[in-house]
Amino acid sequence: MTINRFNPSRDGNEKEIVKAFKSLGISVERLNTPLDLLLGWNKRNYLVEVKMPTKKLNANQVKFTQGWKGQFFICYSVEDALRFGKEIKSIKEGG
Repeated sequence: MTINRFNPSRDGNEKEIVKAFKSLGISVERLNTPLDLLLGWNKRNYLVEVKMPTKKLNANQVKFTQGWKGQFFICYSVEDALRFGKEIKSIKEGG
């Protein structure tokens, strides 16, 4: 038997947030690093970090987001997910 030495914990609200993005027809892939989710819509990709409302980015996430030259979104709730999902769906292809 092998021991899984890398078993990242998921935020308690992630399952419902993923469900919200999928309900909008957005592709969702769970990641372990650098952030939690990779979303796909209209030939574009979006990085999302899921956090419980009272939690903050950890040191590795802060370092990543400070150096990242692309966009990312921190999602605290289903309402955040639905709002962000509708926003990315409104972006025209190539726009």
